[in-house]
Amino acid sequence: MKTYEIEFHLRNGEVLAYTTEAGSRYEALESIYQLFRHATDGFVQFDDELIIFLDHVGYVKAFEVVE
Repeated sequence: MKTYEIEFHLRNGEVLAYTTEAGSRYEALESIYQLFRHATDGFVQFDDELIIFLDHVGYVKAFEVVE
């Protein structure tokens, strides 16, 4: 497993970041896509502090974290 930072680029220009573990960049993005796809109430909560409102997201990027 590798560590990936997911960036949520919001329509207002703000960028939120979330770190996740996945086998590949594709898997990291796919896991985010599945969370969005199943969010029937309009938002996804990733932890106690990061809540993403789906209609505010412009696009999502994933970067491998290299230590």
